[in-house]
Amino acid sequence: MAVNCENYRSIRALIAEQAARFPDKTYVYSIEQEKSLTYGELNGLGNRMAAYFRDRGIVANDRVLLLSENSLEFMAIFLGVQRHGATIATVNVEINRDHIARIIKVVRPKLVLVQEGLGLQGLGRSMGEVEWMTIGQWNAEGGSTGFFGAIEGYSGDEQPGEVCRPEDIAVIFYTSGTEASPKGVLQSHLSVWANFDAIADCVELGPDDRMLECRSYTWLSAQNMSLGAPLVAGATVYMAKKFSRSRYFDRVKEHRITIAIAVPTILNILMNEPVDIRGEDLPHLRFLMTSSAPMLPDRWREFEDTYRMRLCQSYGCSEAGLMCSHRGPARKIGTVGPPLKHQTLRLLDPDGFEVPEGQPGEITVWGPQLTHGYLRADGSIERLPESGHRTGDLGVIDANGHIAVVGRLKDLIIRGGVNISPVEIDDVLSRHPEIVEGATVGVPDKIYGDEVVAFVVTRSGSGLSTEDVIAHCGRFLAPFKTPKDICFIDELPRNERGKLDREALAASWRQQGGA
Repeated sequence: MAVNCENYRSIRALIAEQAARFPDKTYVYSIEQEKSLTYGELNGLGNRMAAYFRDRGIVANDRVLLLSENSLEFMAIFLGVQRHGATIATVNVEINRDHIARIIKVVRPKLVLVQEGLGLQGLGRSMGEVEWMTIGQWNAEGGSTGFFGAIEGYSGDEQPGEVCRPEDIAVIFYTSGTEASPKGVLQSHLSVWANFDAIADCVELGPDDRMLECRSYTWLSAQNMSLGAPLVAGATVYMAKKFSRSRYFDRVKEHRITIAIAVPTILNILMNEPVDIRGEDLPHLRFLMTSSAPMLPDRWREFEDTYRMRLCQSYGCSEAGLMCSHRGPARKIGTVGPPLKHQTLRLLDPDGFEVPEGQPGEITVWGPQLTHGYLRADGSIERLPESGHRTGDLGVIDANGHIAVVGRLKDLIIRGGVNISPVEIDDVLSRHPEIVEGATVGVPDKIYGDEVVAFVVTRSGSGLSTEDVIAHCGRFLAPFKTPKDICFIDELPRNERGKLDREALAASWRQQGGA
């Protein structure tokens, strides 16, 4: 696959450059740990790790598996392994606990670094020749423990060379795997840089920015958005282990956050149970950034009207990283913004031809930010196709180059041979003042093939009826798009990333006797 990224920087070069510019500036502050890691300290730790790995014979494409929650130690190891030029593999222990033994056999790590207290000691003893080491605690004043104690004898001033080439593998991350075996996805050192650099550019990050992140750094989106992009820009990250509704905006205020990350689940919680704060109370906050699932326009406007804060959208996937995003705070409601630098994005029809402006097509992307491929169960690698990555998402591009994600190919409702995007109907449902949120699916129909059914969550105490919802939809939609049945539920099913699970809704409809 042809790639080009003229200003490529390895992690070793990037950390050294930022340490020279900002030696005493905080790179990351861990809120729960109440301690920070400066750019200078990050460089020193990276040098120590490189010397340690060198002495252990760890070279390019050798793998170090990291089993840990968010912490300063996680951040230092994640970057330190790449700084040496080896491969760091991450797994979300909370989500993938039942799969870890299999993942270890597939990854074949030279070393497993594990956080104490995760209940994995028994697993470590059962893995035979695989070497396990506790991460321990890093102490800037000395007396570190575990892995950080083992590297303490090395000099932080020594600058060992890196052992990798840009095309070697830098990161292996695992998808959720809550309903099936998780999938290992591989990133080269080049694709890591391309993602970090493109996000820093599109978000317009600068050294004065302070980001708040509460997602797991075992996932690509957090790794790129709030671990790598701040490193490129010389910005500061404030990291929490989990989202807290009661403390989210308190943290934004206390730490004078300029950009806060909020997935759709967080936004829904803040809308369904509002907290008493407004944008004017947080003059330093430039905007909130959301991803993982498209925001419906009416829900988007409702959030901005309620909190008087700017909300920006980004869009990506495991195979291609972040593909689109609004530029800084310059958002356009209903879109995910234009494509990022370092990539080519096109909307294609089923035959592979580009669709006209305003017509939906499958979002397909090429460029150096693409992942290398997948790690198969037998340990072999499946490369992404030379023809680029077809995401399975349907998009529309406007005259200004902004992309709107209008649905998934697999979620299209084909009623009587006519394609219907469920997202369009979801948007109409969200306009009703008594509907908290709604989602639409296609269900089997003997005459039309598919029929339109909507699931809705209503506000507490609402007396909304099926007829009321259908009449509401009929005011905005053509008859063939108007739902023929309405199912009232307490909440919409979502996966751990906050993405709507339409398949679960269709299965629920069938279980209730719909077919």
